Amino acid sequence: MKQLTVVSGKGGTGKTSLVASFAALSEDTVFADCDVDAADLHLILKPEIVKEEEFKALKTAELDESRCVRCGLCIENCRFDAIHEFKINPLTCEGCGVCEYICPQKAITMSEKV
Repeated sequence: MKQLTVVSGKGGTGKTSLVASFAALSEDTVFADCDVDAADLHLILKPEIVKEEEFKALKTAELDESRCVRCGLCIENCRFDAIHEFKINPLTCEGCGVCEYICPQKAITMSEKV
């Protein structure tokens, strides 16, 4: 058995295309695209899907506006700048949980992203 791993590097340099080329030349192989941001090897290879499962990513902060007293601690302590005007942007929230920890009213909870 042989293993080949392609890791790291600047986006758009052709890592996925290179792996797809190896895949096209091989027989009876297993490939795993473990890119956490843009796993897209399947777009090139069009594989037969044997099994599918939900992917649960990092948790995201959710604000219960009925409990929020607008103290601003969450905004002051969010190092990802994901909270503006007491609205949490799920695209910039990194799921660190500081806002949930710091909120005196327990108005912020962390929930799983599926």
